[in-house]
Amino acid sequence: MCQGPALVLVLLLLLQFFSNKAVSRSEVGEFGFNGYLYNSFGTANLDSNGLLKLTNYTTQRTGQVFYNLLVRFKNSHNGTVSSFSTTFVFAIISQIPILSGHGLAFAICPTKGLLYSYPSQYLGLFNITTNGNSSNHVVAVEFDTIRSFDFNDIDDNHVGIDINNLNSVKVSTAGYYKEDGTFNRISLINRKPIQAWIEYDSSRK
Repeated sequence: MCQGPALVLVLLLLLQFFSNKAVSRSEVGEFGFNGYLYNSFGTANLDSNGLLKLTNYTTQRTGQVFYNLLVRFKNSHNGTVSSFSTTFVFAIISQIPILSGHGLAFAICPTKGLLYSYPSQYLGLFNITTNGNSSNHVVAVEFDTIRSFDFNDIDDNHVGIDINNLNSVKVSTAGYYKEDGTFNRISLINRKPIQAWIEYDSSRK
């Protein structure tokens, strides 16, 4: 998870990647995340309640948390990217309830820690030089709470899929679809826990 807002405190309530158990890389990949299996960078830390806080109220700072073990997403024999799914719960709690920083992102990166990334609209993922470089090898799902015209954001409350670039390849106003197909908009800065699901289907790309 990467994050880079001003005046936002993010509580990562639960990060469960694939499932609750760990297996070897030679098996079907399943592993669980807990507070002891991560590397943190910037302002990120584990509080006394076992919650991961990505940032505090210090302005213009980033907080990053990365799983501590390497995860192979690509088959080395034929280059196929594996299907995967993850779910986690987060809350964005800003110092002033109606104002927010720039949100957070779930990222798949080739390294632990994106050390030269910027806060604010760069979400702790890239900087002014690296944004848009194909050599980044970063895929992210952003939960963005500020409209950045530099990156063609659609509004100040959206979810986007980013590939090496903060100009999202797919983007939607934050929300979910009900069983009857209607779209229910949600506010990312409502200060309440929000559960996110991220899935990638290799067969459909």
